[in-house]
Amino acid sequence: MKIGVYTGTIPPPVFINNLVNGLADKNDIVILYGKTSERNYQFSSSAIVQRKVPVTKLGIVLYSIFTLSKLIIMHPQLYLTIVKMLRKNSTNWIQFLKRSCRVLPPFLDNLDIFHIQWAKTLVYYPEFIEKLQCPVVLSLRGAQINYSPIADKNLAQGYMKYFPKVSGFHAVSSAIGKEAEKYNAKPQNITVIHPAVKGTLINYNSIKKTKDSKKSLKIISVGRCHWKKGYTFSLDAMAILKKEGVIFTYTIIASGMDHENIDYQIYDLGLDGLINFINGLPHDEVIEKISESDLFILPSVEEGISNAVLEAMALGVPVISTDCGGMSEIIDDSTNGFIAPVREPKMMAKIIKNFISMGVTEKMKIAKNAQNVISNNYLLEEQIEKMINFYRIILKDSI
Repeated sequence: MKIGVYTGTIPPPVFINNLVNGLADKNDIVILYGKTSERNYQFSSSAIVQRKVPVTKLGIVLYSIFTLSKLIIMHPQLYLTIVKMLRKNSTNWIQFLKRSCRVLPPFLDNLDIFHIQWAKTLVYYPEFIEKLQCPVVLSLRGAQINYSPIADKNLAQGYMKYFPKVSGFHAVSSAIGKEAEKYNAKPQNITVIHPAVKGTLINYNSIKKTKDSKKSLKIISVGRCHWKKGYTFSLDAMAILKKEGVIFTYTIIASGMDHENIDYQIYDLGLDGLINFINGLPHDEVIEKISESDLFILPSVEEGISNAVLEAMALGVPVISTDCGGMSEIIDDSTNGFIAPVREPKMMAKIIKNFISMGVTEKMKIAKNAQNVISNNYLLEEQIEKMINFYRIILKDSI
């Protein structure tokens, strides 16, 4: 099977990178489309082909001429209609050339299936859904379904127009699948395949005994710098803990530029010395930081399903998550983790204090239950098999 994967960036995020490598390990050919952020990035498998969008003006001109020329040779019957769409959707010739570089490569690769990873891509580049001659499938993830179309009415209208034309949807949770139905996604076309983690994380660290409550509790959150991640609420919870005499340190690992509000709130709440804010780390270092922690907190307002939570559970680190998105599909409160209401720092602080007061055996039982949930339901190997089966059903139905 020749699978086109449109990610927008190369290398893609870790969870998509794992999927791409897993598909290649099953002897599928995977062609990755996007703009590169690391010029010399190489995948380990020769079955993974990169179609990199040029970043220089000269590169854009030359690559667009190449793709347009190849298109007229390979698909002369499509050439005029696709070019007409590209021009219609471009405000000037420079944008036309840029769009050509992004849109045309999948038309030249004779794909069996084309998998768009981000819902907005479907609206930004409608040529894919309108003109590609192979089935187009779409992943439904977090923000781009849960709140982006609420904030952007044009995006919502685009979803409602194009979702009925999608051959199949991959939803990361049942909750996000339900959200997509609001924009005309057909329920029978939605397949829930949860995110997954590598099995090596299960044995990364043996479940360690949680530290005595008289010592400093090491708390961690991982995500990106964005309002939806809810760090302002977890910082409010930390201020409550400080006031009540709880001894802790709280590490936030969040990549991105939008961290001014985090920095200011740490200062404003007088939490200097208790909060360690790290503006992004390589994934292997993130895993190490999580494994060294006593408690993982997901304070998000919105999520699909958090990959970082899955990683923490696999590592045997107890998790407190807000009841957002599909998180309650993973966490059974007080059995394999803890669920807190969204935007409720007082309740979050209370759950943390209750966790501290628990006995070591009880904490270890929760951590072990979490690892069992990951082992039984959220390992990468199983996710890859489900994704391949999903593709095969789509291909069968398209015949």
